[in-house]
Amino acid sequence: MSKNKETIDELLEEVLLPEDGQTHEVPANWIWVKSEFVAKWGSGGTPSRKNSEYYNGNIPWLKTGELRDTVILDSEEKITEEGLKKSSAKLFPKDSVAIAMYGATIGKLGILGIDAATNQACAVGVPYALTDKKFMFYYFLTQRKNLIDKGKGGAQPNISQTIIKEFPYILPPINEQNRIADKVENLLNKIEEAKQLIEEAKKTFELRRAAILDKAFRGELTRKWRGENADITTANEWIEQINLLKEGTKTKYKDQLDSSILEKLYELPREWKWVRLNDLIEASTYGTSAKTNDDVTGTPVLRMGNIVDGYLELNNLKYLPNNHEDVLKYDLQTNDLLFNRTNSYELVGKTSVITEDVSERFTFASYLIRVRLFYKDFLASYVSHYINSHVGRKILLSMVTQQVGQANINSQKLASLPIPLPSQEEVMEITSWLNNYRELESKQKEMILVEENIEALKQSILSKAFRGELGTNDLGEESAIELLKDVLQEQVK
Repeated sequence: MSKNKETIDELLEEVLLPEDGQTHEVPANWIWVKSEFVAKWGSGGTPSRKNSEYYNGNIPWLKTGELRDTVILDSEEKITEEGLKKSSAKLFPKDSVAIAMYGATIGKLGILGIDAATNQACAVGVPYALTDKKFMFYYFLTQRKNLIDKGKGGAQPNISQTIIKEFPYILPPINEQNRIADKVENLLNKIEEAKQLIEEAKKTFELRRAAILDKAFRGELTRKWRGENADITTANEWIEQINLLKEGTKTKYKDQLDSSILEKLYELPREWKWVRLNDLIEASTYGTSAKTNDDVTGTPVLRMGNIVDGYLELNNLKYLPNNHEDVLKYDLQTNDLLFNRTNSYELVGKTSVITEDVSERFTFASYLIRVRLFYKDFLASYVSHYINSHVGRKILLSMVTQQVGQANINSQKLASLPIPLPSQEEVMEITSWLNNYRELESKQKEMILVEENIEALKQSILSKAFRGELGTNDLGEESAIELLKDVLQEQVK
């Protein structure tokens, strides 16, 4: 600090933040100050790129992209002593706190774990004795949005050093800062550990699901069941029954499957048969393209965003008037399939079964295809599981047409999809097994849904920390203002 005032009272008036600048109440032994008075602030620069020798040194030189809300122990580039001298780059000591002032990483932070220089887009604070570096780091972590908001107004947000220096800063006693920083660090580390465990669990779910589905549609899951039920019908007998039902009906169908895919289909049990989805379809149609509205008294319209992971999510709905002609034309019945024909490459082809609570109460949009199968009460869940599996999706995605960021699979390509078909009895056995597994998996996933709340938990911890609500504060400790007075005493003449 270099303020040259006559008395401590005058210095305090300069340093302390008036009440109208304080955002919330803090414990009695904490104070509000301007950030200018807790650290010596500066920024760096960039040595000339024309002189390559400036970049062959051993001085770490940081850019904003290297600020990742953590301790920085190295840099992507190093500069020389000459590069440092011949530019506005400055060498900042270990334990300084760096903030990205503009660009894609605006507001990102880093604690220097090494002595390092920075480019001009970094503001660096060298903490004074009255503030703890980790406390300072975590405090600005909570204030990123507020800092960015103060920097708005130009073509893009730009946090200047002036904004940072004028920014409100909470100053507890130094021992309390240490305790808060240590407790926050400990809690956030536990949160990160929890996130990693959740990610590992999710990967385990995906791998296990893929393995089970692979066995299901190769007939391996029910191999023992077939041995115990030798009198079951075959897929051929079932297809014959469907063909009888199809007599007299005409459906437009043009095979759109590459012959090379058929050559790569795996071998099925002798009771099974590869068929096309078209062999099982009674009818299929695209949905309504009529303009929808937000009138909840109308008929809900299911859209592509309502199909998630093989289920229907009935949120963010749009509506059509109940008397609209498309409501009857594009009806939905229990065990119809809804297929997402247009979406991003990762989501196109997702399919869901219409359940009783949706049947005859909803209609659907034109980006979806309603598929109504013969024997749909038996086949719908089985076919849906298959289409959503890695086995079915791999074939479907080979038929995708890309259009300006969107992927498309039309009804003819969908109808061309090869389906591994067992007997009716085995379809029911496999479907029952897979449905039970999905229910078990859903219950297990509920235990890790905390992932969605982790960021909120993190913000809650940080918010409580800077309100004095972590249970670490000791009101018997000397107020931070006394420490501030000791530091300011050096400025009094």
